Amino acid sequence: MTRIEPPPLATWILEHCIPGQRDGALAGDLLEEFRYGRSNGWYWRQALAALLVGWVRYLGSRSSLIVFAVLWSMLAPAWAVLVNRVLDPNLPWPASVAGWLALNLIFVWTGMLLFAALHRQFSHPFAAKKLKTAFALAAGIFLPTYVATFVLSNLLAWPGLAAHLRSSPLAELGDFRVWADILRLPYFVTLLWSMWSVAPIMDAAPVAIVEWGSGRSAATDEFPAEEATYDSRSVTRMFLFMVGTGLVNAMIAGVLLCRLPDAHSPSIQSVLVRAILYAAIGALAGIMGAYLYWHNPASSFRAHPPLPFPLFALVCAAGWIWIPAILLFYQQVSALSAVVAMLAAFLVAGEIRRIALMVLPPTPDFGFPATERALFAETLYRPPAEPYGYLLALCLYVAGWAIAGRANLTATTLLTVVACVFKLRTTVLPERRFRLNHEYQRAAVRLACLAIPAILITFWALLSGVAHRNHMLAATGVGLVSGKSSGAGTQPKNQAKSSTHVGSGYESVILWPYPPKKEIVAPVEPHELLAPGTTQPLVIRFTGEYWYLQPPDLSPGPHAHRASGSPLDVHIASSNSFPLMMQAHQYLRSPLRIARCRQIRVEVETRETDPKAIVLGLSLKNSSAAGNSAVSLGEQPITAVATANGAPASQTLTFAVPASAKLRSFDEITLMMLTEAWDQRVGPRVAIREFQLVPR
Repeated sequence: MTRIEPPPLATWILEHCIPGQRDGALAGDLLEEFRYGRSNGWYWRQALAALLVGWVRYLGSRSSLIVFAVLWSMLAPAWAVLVNRVLDPNLPWPASVAGWLALNLIFVWTGMLLFAALHRQFSHPFAAKKLKTAFALAAGIFLPTYVATFVLSNLLAWPGLAAHLRSSPLAELGDFRVWADILRLPYFVTLLWSMWSVAPIMDAAPVAIVEWGSGRSAATDEFPAEEATYDSRSVTRMFLFMVGTGLVNAMIAGVLLCRLPDAHSPSIQSVLVRAILYAAIGALAGIMGAYLYWHNPASSFRAHPPLPFPLFALVCAAGWIWIPAILLFYQQVSALSAVVAMLAAFLVAGEIRRIALMVLPPTPDFGFPATERALFAETLYRPPAEPYGYLLALCLYVAGWAIAGRANLTATTLLTVVACVFKLRTTVLPERRFRLNHEYQRAAVRLACLAIPAILITFWALLSGVAHRNHMLAATGVGLVSGKSSGAGTQPKNQAKSSTHVGSGYESVILWPYPPKKEIVAPVEPHELLAPGTTQPLVIRFTGEYWYLQPPDLSPGPHAHRASGSPLDVHIASSNSFPLMMQAHQYLRSPLRIARCRQIRVEVETRETDPKAIVLGLSLKNSSAAGNSAVSLGEQPITAVATANGAPASQTLTFAVPASAKLRSFDEITLMMLTEAWDQRVGPRVAIREFQLVPR
């Protein structure tokens, strides 16, 4: 029996899942083709393609609203910091919720007014009645959307995500952690939902069509390749993708390979050679990254490129050679990283725009037809407004604020965008025609001329970085003092040879407790710890070290910062995106047999205000055992909280010691402060006071 009806589910998708008015002609054509012998798979492909095209057109008609909602919701974490500062935490329940909701609705309504003003300036005005309806709708859906978002996020990431807002609103602008992205979601949904039916649908302008050959001369090809046809938008997107790919590869190579010299006083010649090598690494890494995607089988540039890849590489390499200098300045928390990035973006964007204007034909003007113009049409015609000047000025002001606040990453991003947009908007079409040989010569000469200042600035960044590192080492005394810490026995043998993190601050921190006051005590007879017949617990006051590390480091590096203090009084935080780990190590004067110890009690002091936020893990080690094996005694939560006046709270945690373990004795007690937050960047304010080793 021959089936004459198409798949019912695909037909239902055509009738009910495509937004906008139902296209009966399309459904009829597909049904007719199916009855002529097309397969079920063909019908499904056509239905899904129609579904995809319909949704793309539907969303594209309000692309300005979607883009604005994304940009405005990016400010939500910064607004949350301001709300926490303004809102009084001591308000009772109804007033606190009402105040919080009012402040957040002000943020949403401000974004809606700004979008309406921009839309009125550059497109069509809004109807006042519809805008009032949108305001009322936003007030009604924000709170349910907010609650639903965080209920679902806590269910999917049980027992919940750790919420740690940064201290300043400016720092939250560049916060892209999971918590910050979830916080942006309710604002994005509210803006989009409330303004979707209000925003006028924007008609898409016609797309200019571009035709080119393979980039080779027809005289040299016996059988020239068939010409390809592309639209200018796809070519522009592909150009941007290739430039971005090369940029990312150059940055990866710079982070991995471009380091400061190990010598504290390197010679000028060695630093200059290193600068030349680093500039070459940036250029070659960018070229290799772009080459892989340019010749990818899925790339439209593989068979019929608009220009040869060597020419594209020469043009873009003039910007990639600046990447090592930018990274070196960024490690020093220097604002020069933003300045150098802006210069590189300005140079690359202008040349790429010039080449693109010569390869691609100009977009036609669809403002008026060439003939049959209305009377006084040119006089009454109002040229389209340009919002770029206002946006660039705003970015410049925010970048200056970021530099003042030492948020160099934010400043670098904003100044790079400013330089690119300004150069792209001011570059005009050259008068002469595109000549391949002349463009090769121009790009090579330009790269050679720009390589000299790039190498000199990289040379400057290396010298400045060495001076900055030497200053920090001299201030902390690292490398000038050698020896063991007070009360420490055996130091760890496997020290990290170099830092694995890029950014400011120390690679790791070793904190020693304050030395105890001198007391006159009787000399201790040398005997075995917890000797047979001992009934009283052995009390050991903590005299070891606190380690502050970042993964993947397992121990402090050779340039670790060493200081004396208590974790209760100091503030140690991560200066990059890596989480911070805290450990405490107590070394014993002689090994102690595990069979003689029944349990270990640890007395801790804490100034944390969040109960059950920190878990203490304990393990026993033997430094003389083969393989440096360890025995874990489990984890115990720290439930004590600091008092209202800030005084530390004490708590005693008990860990049971197994009678039989793979480790026969131990001479080191390691404590690990574990937090529920996977991205903990602040050291816990927990100190170890003493140990009590209870005999069996």
